[in-house]
Amino acid sequence: MSSSLIERLGEVRDFRTTDGRRHPLWVVLLIVIMGTMSGYLGYRALGDFAQRHREDLIEALKIPKGRVPSYSTIRRVMMGIDFDNFAKVFQSWASEYIQISPGEWLSIDGKSIRGTVSNSNTKYQNFICVVSVFTHDQGLVLTQNQFENKHGSEISTVQALIKTLHLEQAVLSLDSLHCQKKTCDLIINSGNHYAIAGKNNQPKLYQQIQVNTQSAVPLTTHTSIEKKHGRLTKRRISVFDDLTGITNQWIGLKTLIKVERTGQRGRQPYVMVAYYISSLVADAEIFAQGIRGHWGIENRLHWSKDVVFKEDRSSIKAAHAPANMSIIRSIVINLLRSNGFSSVTIAQRLISNNIPTLLALLQ
Repeated sequence: MSSSLIERLGEVRDFRTTDGRRHPLWVVLLIVIMGTMSGYLGYRALGDFAQRHREDLIEALKIPKGRVPSYSTIRRVMMGIDFDNFAKVFQSWASEYIQISPGEWLSIDGKSIRGTVSNSNTKYQNFICVVSVFTHDQGLVLTQNQFENKHGSEISTVQALIKTLHLEQAVLSLDSLHCQKKTCDLIINSGNHYAIAGKNNQPKLYQQIQVNTQSAVPLTTHTSIEKKHGRLTKRRISVFDDLTGITNQWIGLKTLIKVERTGQRGRQPYVMVAYYISSLVADAEIFAQGIRGHWGIENRLHWSKDVVFKEDRSSIKAAHAPANMSIIRSIVINLLRSNGFSSVTIAQRLISNNIPTLLALLQ
């Protein structure tokens, strides 16, 4: 039987001394989640949310001594929680909360938190980047990790994340930065498939893909035509199994995918070609859906965090707080989407400040 979010929050390690604990840690985190669901986005705003609903929260959460957490308590908690521990608890909850079927596609991608940039005009520039694993169809976050630009890399962070995934026969889609032999190896050894963009960061592979997809007969093709915002776009997806000239160090590689996009912007015609490598043998239409679905992580996760939750403009910048708040936002997105809200903004209009409804969504 899966654990509720409230039960899982009780597993987050409390860094405070016994003398400094006026409120259980799970209560503070729960109020932060409920406040974020209602559109309260900063420390003082979250403190205002707690005070505004003081009586309802005390009664519903059985808060002792009749006091809700102040904004300074919320600030100290979000800065002090160990991110790795919080992320592990989040992944445990999400893995039970989200049902992933064999063959389901998930995007892996990183997003910098611009508000954390320091020394922006020097070679010592540093910032926090969060890497997320995101389901294409459901629009939910399965897990996430973070690194600092000066002390880590997206490639190594993604590779570490892959090792923690407990999936079976899922398809992981990644951009060309992650077209790495080690990454392919890790995905195959995890029992899953990959579909990864190929570009000039792997010049020998890229050149051979171009040669093979130009001369070979495709296994399968799929063509679609779309008219949107006055633009007509034709997409043709071709799948090949000719791996001639490609080293077997690309573990699991079975197919090469060529994506041709032709269209017109205004009066100007254009042609764009992209290439992918995959361990999956499937119909071209499956790849067409998966490749387009990959960018849902930009449109449905990164955009929501930036525009709805104002992540890049947040004043929450110190210590562990930016990365911890990113987990809070992922929790909120998961809760709202899985309860039928396709739009986070519309959900906030409907449920904001309604304590019984917020608590019901948390169960």
